[in-house]
Amino acid sequence: MADTSDTDHTATIAEERDDTTEAIMEAVYLALSKHGYPETTMSRIAAEFEKSKSLLYYHYDGKEEILNDFFAFVCEELETSFEDDTHDDPFEQLTDLLTRILPADLDDEAIQFRQAFFEIRSQAPHNQSYYDQILRTDEIFITALTETLEWGVESGRFVDIDPERQAELIFSTVSGIMERGVTLEDQALIERNRAVLLDQLEQTLLAAEGCDDA
Repeated sequence: MADTSDTDHTATIAEERDDTTEAIMEAVYLALSKHGYPETTMSRIAAEFEKSKSLLYYHYDGKEEILNDFFAFVCEELETSFEDDTHDDPFEQLTDLLTRILPADLDDEAIQFRQAFFEIRSQAPHNQSYYDQILRTDEIFITALTETLEWGVESGRFVDIDPERQAELIFSTVSGIMERGVTLEDQALIERNRAVLLDQLEQTLLAAEGCDDA
């Protein structure tokens, strides 16, 4: 029988590392949600960290370093969730994407986190590492929108549009809706504008059924 002790030990170390990473990322999320970007410090992140505080300081020297890893973690989670989430119809998938960007059930913590996120976005012109991570986050959403629109056009479900340009416009629109909604802490504004946007997309994107080319 093969000796699997080394393999088991390696797997255990990997699991512990993953658990620690998730705990650190959760602590960052909670700290940002409670205090906003300017007031989030390493000590406040440490206060939300369930494991040993020394473990946190062992992994990170400062706030900027841990936030960069936090954004990378969020991007990876987004990419994985989009890969796992598929639909049978492109418009249903588009609706799901927009609902995920503009969720209908934001609680106070989620709104406060998004407020902190927009505070961080405002630092991007002056911080290259933040700029790179924000750009990557935007690109993940725009790519998902583009691929969905391409599917709709190729299948004949959508009218003939330029998927990349349309995706850019849609994402810019939903970003503006979200920023207004969380800045004003107005959930109804988000829901109302999402409904109008989806209605407009349904009217302008969907190809007429049963129409043949002349």
